[in-house]
Amino acid sequence: MKLSLDDFSIKIPEISVENTSEVNIASYEDYTLQKEACEILQFALESIVDSNNVFIVGPSRSGRRSMTKKIVERIALNQKVPQDLIYVFNFKEEKKPKLLELPAGEAKNFKTELLSIINSSIQVLNKTMSTEEFQQRLSSLEKEYNEQREKIWSDLRKQAQSLGFVLEASEKGIVSVPIYNGKKISTKEFEELQEEIKEHFKKNSEKLRELIEKAMAKITEMDKEYWEEVKNLRRYWASFSLAKLFEPIEKKYLKYSDVFEYLQALKEDMASHLSQLTSDNQNLITFLKEKRYNVNILVDNSYLQGAPVIEEDNPTYSNLVGRIEYYSQMGFLQTDFTMIKSGSFHKANGGYLIMDAEKVLRKPYAWEVIKRILSEKEVKIENVQTAEGLSSVESLEPEPLTLKVKVILIGEEWVYDIIRAYDSEFEKLFPIKSQFDYEAELNEENINKFLAFLNNTVNENDLSHFTKDAIEEVIRYSCRINGNNKRFSLKLGELKNLLIDSNNISRKNGNSPYITSNDIKEAIKFKEKMYSFHMKKIFNAIKEKKIDIRTEGYEVGQINGLTVLDTGDFSFGHPVKITAKSYRSSSEKIINIHRDIDLSGKIYKKSSLIIENYFKHKFSNYIQSGFGVSLNFEQVYSIIEGDSATLAETLTLMSSIANIPLKQNIAITGSMNQNGEVLPVGGVIEKIEGFYKTCKDSNFTGEQGVIIPSKNIDNLVLKEEINKDISNGEFHIWAINHIDEAIEIMTDYKAGTSDKNGEFEKDTFYYYVSDNLKKLSKEGKKDQEDKD
Repeated sequence: MKLSLDDFSIKIPEISVENTSEVNIASYEDYTLQKEACEILQFALESIVDSNNVFIVGPSRSGRRSMTKKIVERIALNQKVPQDLIYVFNFKEEKKPKLLELPAGEAKNFKTELLSIINSSIQVLNKTMSTEEFQQRLSSLEKEYNEQREKIWSDLRKQAQSLGFVLEASEKGIVSVPIYNGKKISTKEFEELQEEIKEHFKKNSEKLRELIEKAMAKITEMDKEYWEEVKNLRRYWASFSLAKLFEPIEKKYLKYSDVFEYLQALKEDMASHLSQLTSDNQNLITFLKEKRYNVNILVDNSYLQGAPVIEEDNPTYSNLVGRIEYYSQMGFLQTDFTMIKSGSFHKANGGYLIMDAEKVLRKPYAWEVIKRILSEKEVKIENVQTAEGLSSVESLEPEPLTLKVKVILIGEEWVYDIIRAYDSEFEKLFPIKSQFDYEAELNEENINKFLAFLNNTVNENDLSHFTKDAIEEVIRYSCRINGNNKRFSLKLGELKNLLIDSNNISRKNGNSPYITSNDIKEAIKFKEKMYSFHMKKIFNAIKEKKIDIRTEGYEVGQINGLTVLDTGDFSFGHPVKITAKSYRSSSEKIINIHRDIDLSGKIYKKSSLIIENYFKHKFSNYIQSGFGVSLNFEQVYSIIEGDSATLAETLTLMSSIANIPLKQNIAITGSMNQNGEVLPVGGVIEKIEGFYKTCKDSNFTGEQGVIIPSKNIDNLVLKEEINKDISNGEFHIWAINHIDEAIEIMTDYKAGTSDKNGEFEKDTFYYYVSDNLKKLSKEGKKDQEDKD
């Protein structure tokens, strides 16, 4: 069937506004083109079940991320702001900093107030230790101690004297000197004494030594008791002073037991470190204030209105769970609780965390740590080197955070399928799947929703408004990139870029306060120009006959197939010559050159076998050993994949055997099953436009065209130039359901039917195929007999 423009023209429903400024929609979300996906997402987000994490599935640039964020933010706005998080010093276990939770927005105030109290405390403690009353208490205690000490020494001297010794102090300590005849004697004089006198002194010396040791032990114990009493006295006075300073903040946080307990421990520690805090060593005091009594604000939610919505664009291990930083001191790496940094999970606690699933998979350890956090419902800050046992540097063990968060992963279908296939825990952790569609039906309801998208884009990006004809042109382009004249694309990100480019062009031209259809068309042409480098090279090669393509006349065993090249950011079609050669052979053989030298993919190999099976079934009565035929894609040196050339290859093969020429002014694309029924293919727009351009660049006769499968009619969204030539009858498209239709278009021969004996009607295409098969087989068989 030859198609008219009406057979595949886009039927745009009536647009009720003259430009986008007349679109009056309060909430874009309420008019979303992804209604089902958004309803599923909203259900999961509003569920009280914490484990209802969501995987958003949809094509890139479909607006899935922006729409997800808007819905999440709208829901989060009506939820409670979570508490602030801080880390403080753990006075019981220094390597395990304590995590405290404070009312939202209180972390800064708490830190400011506490540091102010600490600074005031140091001043007050210095004053307290200098007061007359405290100094009197200290002097009294010292006097009491000195009196007890002096008594011990006095008693010891008397005991020494009774034993015949006098005690003297020296550099080596206490020395006992013997007294004989009322005088101290030297060592030399002692040695000159009679033995029995010396023996008496020696015995008494041993007794005295024991007395000295007991006295010294008692004095040592008294010293300890004294300093302990001094310490207790100082601590008592310090605690009394600190109590007054800490009283307001303690009352303020009395109902927060962890915070209150920390303040109590802090007071006790300051009292214990009184001597350091009241010393003249300012470096030591600064160290205590910064490294022991400081407050590390991990998460400050003072800016929030509602629950947090965090987007993590770089989901590395440390960005997710936080990290512990280090500083170098005396050549060694050191750290403390002030060096702890938060991760995305801390910031999203009590709210939502949005991430790109593909980025998660590409980051080492990211997926595993996400699973661990969601399974254990807590996040532990630990550097990846420590977690994996790759670091010998001493680290901290911060108290983990008990987590309440919902994670939203966003990715394409293939990402979802990979994780689901290879991780058995995935569906448990992400039980909700929200599927974003890539297209929408072209009806009035969806067009109104699309107008809402246009209006929203204009407002968010400060664009000029779009006229009615511009809106229609955007819709046509949307259908084109979707490859469907009844459904438009929901790749809203790509459409947004077009709108912005059109706005820039409109303002540059300065023709109108509105963006018109001409601005849209110019933006589309600019995009094609930007990405069409490789296309220009291919068509220049065709134009210069370096790639041999004929667009006129007839050829036996030769046809114009169509292929699509995808350069990553742009795809285009162009014709490729397919040839077939039949010949006598000692055995029946169909050679497919690309298949047989492994220059093809699995789908192409399957289509080759379909061709063989179709051919053998169709002409089973005529095939005997004694013929051969080969198929080749001329000037194609890369791997061929796909089945869209099945129809073209089959026609070429039969043309070669029948010796009936095929029209070179018609190109053809289409897959086929073993019954000869034509199946749809991809890239039909690019293929038609590629052959059209080839004809335009050579000799455009007005008789040229393309054969496509009927099932691809809905995929036709062609350029305005081609539509105009089709409308004028200068370029043609035929849509077919069976190979027989292609035969009659390409040869002007009737395809032919067979009778009950398998004989085809005379002077039909199939008749000539079958007749020449008999001849080839007969000649091949004779050649074989002659050899034998």
